[in-house]
Amino acid sequence: FLIKQSSMAGEDEFSKRDAMGLDKSPQHKTEAECRAFYMKMIGTLAFVVAPVLAFIVYFALRFVPGQAEKIDAKFAFIAQHDLGWVFASAVLVLLTRAYLTINSNGARAAARLDRPDQHIYKIMSPERPFADAPYVLMATTGAAGRFNRAQRGAYNFDEAAPTFIVNLLLVACVFGPLAGVLGVLQMYGRTKFANDYKEDQSTRGTGFMLAMIAEQLTAGLVTLCTLKAFIPALP
Repeated sequence: FLIKQSSMAGEDEFSKRDAMGLDKSPQHKTEAECRAFYMKMIGTLAFVVAPVLAFIVYFALRFVPGQAEKIDAKFAFIAQHDLGWVFASAVLVLLTRAYLTINSNGARAAARLDRPDQHIYKIMSPERPFADAPYVLMATTGAAGRFNRAQRGAYNFDEAAPTFIVNLLLVACVFGPLAGVLGVLQMYGRTKFANDYKEDQSTRGTGFMLAMIAEQLTAGLVTLCTLKAFIPALP
């Protein structure tokens, strides 16, 4: 603990900031460039990677004794009772959330705001010295920085939780125990993400990736269920 506190005390949270407190790196992308990057990345995840992984898992499950019959019976029930619209509605919410992520991340690039900050606050006064005061941003070092990053890890989960819970429940209705596996993977990934984020922003990637595998695969399975509901001829 003393070593960690000493290390924190030596951190310089201003070395990468300009006079207003924003990231002064000269390599920032424009908003259009950043939107294009996230559009490609999130679009590939939503329309290619997640559905492909979902179909692979679906076909693998069919080789588990007794699962093929159960899954087919559930898809027949969904089609018979016109429940495909439930799954389709969940997909629409997912796509909406995906676009909003693209929109906000694009604007972040032009604002030169680094994470974990989510907003830029300004003292709204035309009078000096307040008119030229730096922006108000999160502390990033010491105990305050650890708290801010830990809090951001919690809220990052909160942002993803509503859609994930809905998708997980829909997946559980069709694929049973698989939902439990995805829930455990997401729980581990989100916990690791939050713990690593608290220690150092740059180390949060592994936990985030594990959580994304669970969340995107769950979303892909909901997309698969939607397709199966409206196109029964799909294998």
